Amino acid sequence: MTVEIAVCLPALVLLLVVGLGALAVVRDQIGCVAAAREVAIAAARGASPPPVEADVVEVSADGDVVRVVVRRHRDLGILPGFDITATAVAAIEPDQ
Repeated sequence: MTVEIAVCLPALVLLLVVGLGALAVVRDQIGCVAAAREVAIAAARGASPPPVEADVVEVSADGDVVRVVVRRHRDLGILPGFDITATAVAAIEPDQ
């Protein structure tokens, strides 16, 4: 019985680490989407954008819309990391 547990325990730990890493990536993706949305709305209104936790924030105006791209780099310890990207578009509000 103890040999089976000794063999299965590393696999369970690996599964736990991968699962927690996946949850962290999903959390970062949701954060990038929210940050892109907030910056796009602020830029469309002509207000100053709120501070966001991101490596790169690109704001561009194209006609009557504002496009915001937010990128965040995610490190995975000893594995190579990757970038998480979110894009939001908002219509520029007319002056009131």
